[in-house]
Amino acid sequence: MSKPKVAITIGDPAGIGPEIVYRATNSLRVQRVCSPVVVGDKNVISKYFGIYKKSNKIEFVFSSNYNKKIQIGKSSKISGLIACDAIRQAVKMCMLKHTKSMVTAPVSKESFKLAELNYSGHTEFLGKLTKTKNYCMMMICDNINSVMITRHLPISKISSMLTKRDIVSTTKLSANFIKKILNKDPKIIMCALNPHAGDNGILGNDEKKTIIPAIKKLKEKNYNIIGLYPIDVAWQKFLQNKYDLIVAMYHDQIMLPLKILNPKKIVNVTVGLPFIRTSPGHGTAFDIAGKNIADFSSMEEAIIYASK
Repeated sequence: MSKPKVAITIGDPAGIGPEIVYRATNSLRVQRVCSPVVVGDKNVISKYFGIYKKSNKIEFVFSSNYNKKIQIGKSSKISGLIACDAIRQAVKMCMLKHTKSMVTAPVSKESFKLAELNYSGHTEFLGKLTKTKNYCMMMICDNINSVMITRHLPISKISSMLTKRDIVSTTKLSANFIKKILNKDPKIIMCALNPHAGDNGILGNDEKKTIIPAIKKLKEKNYNIIGLYPIDVAWQKFLQNKYDLIVAMYHDQIMLPLKILNPKKIVNVTVGLPFIRTSPGHGTAFDIAGKNIADFSSMEEAIIYASK
């Protein structure tokens, strides 16, 4: 049986994206499970992959051909344009069924902004490109399945942006995704937003007004949910009792524990798109870009997960 083709974007060329794509696509673990198709600017790919050519191991698709100097380790308009062009091309390939799934190397939100792309990250941009309204950002780490209700927001805006509708839709999307993988109804644990789960309104009303009504709605739809628990208690119970999915209200409630537990295994999965998209669970790492010391483990895991 032929191996699936997976579109892999180079990310922001000023970061570690091209380096970890090069290393991951040349690893035996990746080449055993898929046929990598590297998507990106011709000049960037030629720099990292040397004299590129179509082979039975790695293919190349050029999304742009900017002959401009890129300052490694710094956000810029040209880096944003290169990253965006690669994403658009990879999405097109997946939508046309030329590739089965896509994996994205890290991008810079500042480069996105300089390129006049008004999205807070990959997830929102992919939703727009595929005309998908209902999608969510899951983080997978070995046997840990997690999802965040809000994504890239300032802490000061989380409470006002948190809605019952989003909690219900995101939990349903992620639970249904996990059900397909496990072939059973997942056991879900729900986290609070505020310390001590709001302490009955003393430390915030988000739990009483928004989260608990969402849990009630989900239970009415027969989702197997435990909670509401403060974030520290929820993670403790999740790890001790082998729940299948943990649902948190914002980014760091998920990312902080995962990066302590096993940062090399974190994979970001966008659920709800017409195809599977994954990415490594880290950023552009501008501080070590160009030094050839970046760990490609998470990128490798993202490609393997997308292949499966």
